Amino acid sequence: MTGFLMHLSAPLQSWGGPADFKVRPTSTSPTRSALTGLLASALGRPRDHENTDLAQLRYVIRVDRPGHREMDFHTIGGGYPRELTPPTADGKRKKPGEGTMITERWYLADAAFTVAVTGPGDTIALAAHALAEPVFAPYLGRRSCPPDTPILLRTDLDDPVAELDRAPLHADRPRNAATIDVTFIHDAPPTPDLPATTTVRDTPAPGRTFTTRDLWETQRALPASLCAGRGTQWLTALTAYAKTTAVQETP
Repeated sequence: MTGFLMHLSAPLQSWGGPADFKVRPTSTSPTRSALTGLLASALGRPRDHENTDLAQLRYVIRVDRPGHREMDFHTIGGGYPRELTPPTADGKRKKPGEGTMITERWYLADAAFTVAVTGPGDTIALAAHALAEPVFAPYLGRRSCPPDTPILLRTDLDDPVAELDRAPLHADRPRNAATIDVTFIHDAPPTPDLPATTTVRDTPAPGRTFTTRDLWETQRALPASLCAGRGTQWLTALTAYAKTTAVQETP
């Protein structure tokens, strides 16, 4: 089981779900469609690419910080003459005074996730190289959400899922506690016969449609010493982690 670790954090993220024009929601964690899109964008692929190779990848998401949802309130067409307001479904214009359209765009603020990616060796190597040298600048769900730290953490891992128990947590250390409860989101059962926690509709299908899949959510206590804080503290801990693991892997 080869793979790599990537990290997703930013002031704002947006992992979309079923939506209409007026309300654009966000999931509380990265969706499969968004992760596929992130890698496909790094590879420079067009929107209509089938990405059958990326569909073979599996993800385990460690929730370093769950964040909280924030809504961005939008109005469109207000104050314009009728001929400049947004068209209706039948191509006509709304009556005078009715041209303003209201939308809600939801974001996930102050969240951080570390993701273990596993799959076929050739696809893993291709995706990791793309993240190291992306064709298009990466973003976390929407172009207005650039990452605030490097996405690719470690490559060439024999067991990236186990590495989630050792990689620094992008979170503040709790006071007077030896451990911290951390949530993990799996797209396959972490143990045999464990029932799925929920079902989501976020698997890309042809024609920009989506199919459903099961998710398994677990919680596990990790050492509080893994909490590396934020900002420069986090980057310093991340650098030390990379150097330590590089030394350990040197034959």
